[in-house]
Amino acid sequence: MLCPHCSHSFRAAQVDAQRGKGLDAQIQCPHCEAWLGRSAILMRLKILGFYLGLLMLVLGYFLPDWRNLTTPVAIFAVMILLVSHMMDHLKVIQAPPRQEVDDSEQRQKYR
Repeated sequence: MLCPHCSHSFRAAQVDAQRGKGLDAQIQCPHCEAWLGRSAILMRLKILGFYLGLLMLVLGYFLPDWRNLTTPVAIFAVMILLVSHMMDHLKVIQAPPRQEVDDSEQRQKYR
Protein backbone atom coordinates (compact mmCIF):
# COMPACT_ATOMS: atom_id res chain seq x y z
CA MET A 1 0.00 0.00 0.00
CA LEU A 2 1.07 3.58 -0.56
CA CYS A 3 0.36 6.21 2.08
CA PRO A 4 -1.14 9.37 0.52
CA HIS A 5 0.21 11.50 3.39
CA CYS A 6 3.91 10.57 3.46
CA SER A 7 4.18 8.67 0.13
CA HIS A 8 5.91 5.71 1.77
CA SER A 9 5.09 2.19 0.69
CA PHE A 10 4.17 -0.40 3.32
CA ARG A 11 2.76 -3.91 3.52
CA ALA A 12 -0.49 -4.90 5.16
CA ALA A 13 1.48 -7.00 7.66
CA GLN A 14 3.24 -3.84 8.91
CA VAL A 15 -0.03 -2.24 10.03
CA ASP A 16 -0.27 -2.32 13.82
CA ALA A 17 -3.27 -0.11 14.54
CA GLN A 18 -6.75 -0.43 13.09
CA ARG A 19 -10.04 1.14 14.09
CA GLY A 20 -13.54 0.51 12.89
CA LYS A 21 -14.94 -2.60 11.28
CA GLY A 22 -16.26 -3.62 7.90
CA LEU A 23 -16.30 -1.09 5.08
CA ASP A 24 -15.61 1.82 7.45
CA ALA A 25 -12.34 0.35 8.76
CA GLN A 26 -9.32 2.62 9.04
CA ILE A 27 -5.64 1.75 9.32
CA GLN A 28 -2.70 3.72 10.65
CA CYS A 29 0.39 4.26 8.50
CA PRO A 30 3.43 2.77 10.28
CA HIS A 31 5.70 5.57 8.98
CA CYS A 32 3.82 8.83 9.62
CA GLU A 33 0.99 7.58 11.90
CA ALA A 34 -1.75 9.11 9.75
CA TRP A 35 -5.13 7.34 9.79
CA LEU A 36 -6.09 6.11 6.31
CA GLY A 37 -9.41 4.82 5.02
CA ARG A 38 -11.52 4.22 1.96
CA SER A 39 -14.89 5.61 0.98
CA ALA A 40 -17.64 3.28 2.19
CA ILE A 41 -20.01 4.46 -0.56
CA LEU A 42 -17.53 3.54 -3.30
CA MET A 43 -16.91 0.15 -1.70
CA ARG A 44 -20.65 -0.54 -1.63
CA LEU A 45 -20.97 0.52 -5.29
CA LYS A 46 -18.11 -1.79 -6.21
CA ILE A 47 -19.71 -4.76 -4.45
CA LEU A 48 -23.14 -3.95 -5.93
CA GLY A 49 -21.71 -3.67 -9.45
CA PHE A 50 -19.89 -6.99 -9.17
CA TYR A 51 -22.80 -9.03 -7.85
CA LEU A 52 -25.42 -7.37 -10.06
CA GLY A 53 -23.28 -7.95 -13.17
CA LEU A 54 -22.64 -11.56 -12.20
CA LEU A 55 -26.32 -12.20 -11.49
CA MET A 56 -27.41 -10.69 -14.81
CA LEU A 57 -24.84 -12.71 -16.77
CA VAL A 58 -25.96 -15.95 -15.11
CA LEU A 59 -29.65 -15.13 -15.67
CA GLY A 60 -28.98 -14.25 -19.31
CA TYR A 61 -27.11 -17.50 -19.82
CA PHE A 62 -29.76 -19.78 -18.34
CA LEU A 63 -32.85 -17.79 -19.40
CA PRO A 64 -32.36 -16.82 -23.07
CA ASP A 65 -35.69 -14.98 -23.21
CA TRP A 66 -34.41 -12.44 -20.67
CA ARG A 67 -31.22 -11.54 -22.59
CA ASN A 68 -32.69 -8.28 -23.91
CA LEU A 69 -32.95 -7.08 -20.30
CA THR A 70 -30.00 -8.76 -18.61
CA THR A 71 -27.29 -7.78 -21.12
CA PRO A 72 -27.66 -3.97 -20.80
CA VAL A 73 -28.04 -4.23 -17.01
CA ALA A 74 -24.90 -6.39 -16.81
CA ILE A 75 -22.95 -3.91 -18.96
CA PHE A 76 -24.10 -0.99 -16.80
CA ALA A 77 -23.23 -2.91 -13.61
CA VAL A 78 -19.71 -3.67 -14.86
CA MET A 79 -19.28 0.01 -15.81
CA ILE A 80 -20.25 0.98 -12.24
CA LEU A 81 -17.80 -1.60 -10.92
CA LEU A 82 -14.90 -0.30 -13.02
CA VAL A 83 -15.53 3.40 -12.33
CA SER A 84 -15.91 2.87 -8.59
CA HIS A 85 -12.75 0.74 -8.57
CA MET A 86 -10.74 3.49 -10.30
CA MET A 87 -12.01 6.13 -7.86
CA ASP A 88 -11.49 4.07 -4.70
CA HIS A 89 -8.12 4.99 -3.17
CA LEU A 90 -6.82 5.33 0.34
CA LYS A 91 -7.39 8.81 1.71
CA VAL A 92 -6.15 10.57 4.82
CA ILE A 93 -8.86 10.53 7.48
CA GLN A 94 -6.83 12.08 10.30
CA ALA A 95 -3.37 13.54 9.76
CA PRO A 96 -0.81 13.31 12.56
CA PRO A 97 -0.20 16.49 14.56
CA ARG A 98 2.59 18.66 13.20
CA GLN A 99 5.58 18.99 15.47
CA GLU A 100 6.88 22.51 15.93
CA VAL A 101 10.64 22.57 15.53
CA ASP A 102 12.60 25.46 16.98
CA ASP A 103 15.06 26.33 14.24
CA SER A 104 15.79 29.93 15.30
CA GLU A 105 19.41 29.01 15.99
CA GLN A 106 19.79 27.68 12.45
CA ARG A 107 18.19 30.83 11.01
CA GLN A 108 20.47 33.13 13.00
CA LYS A 109 23.48 31.40 11.51
CA TYR A 110 22.64 32.53 7.98
CA ARG A 111 21.48 36.11 8.66
